[in-house]
Amino acid sequence: MKLLDNIIEKPFMSLIEHRPWGHYGLYADNVHCTTKILFIKKGESLSLQQHFLRDQEYLILDDGFIIEYSDTEVPDSLINETNEHWKIEGFKQFLKAHLITTVGNEGDIFGFRRKVIHRASYHGDKKYGRALDIAYGINRESDIYRIKDKYGRSDIKIESE
Repeated sequence: MKLLDNIIEKPFMSLIEHRPWGHYGLYADNVHCTTKILFIKKGESLSLQQHFLRDQEYLILDDGFIIEYSDTEVPDSLINETNEHWKIEGFKQFLKAHLITTVGNEGDIFGFRRKVIHRASYHGDKKYGRALDIAYGINRESDIYRIKDKYGRSDIKIESE
């Protein structure tokens, strides 16, 4: 979901603190989190993915992003489906009904709770688009469940991109 300024919707925070010299944005305050800056090549995208151990927030640092996310969490019944065919069909239907695509520009903030599908793609004018990634909870690469990936790394084979 796109977050607005001056909100606290745990674990997400977006507060603007004014000072005589200007202001600063406060996005995580005395909470366990991992931060990194993503440098996404022009024309490239992250996996369409979800996490089970962390919530995630993107603060967009450059204009030209496309952000995709589901408007709700993936239901446990779909996550735990054992029949691969039914799981694939279920994810297709879920994406058709719940995937939102929007523009992300400098200063925009997006928050994704656990089990919410999300992806960032960069189509701006620079060689790399940057986004500050703040992960709340356990941040492990093994906690990426890829729904779609143009590099062949999908955990479920919905379709190639």
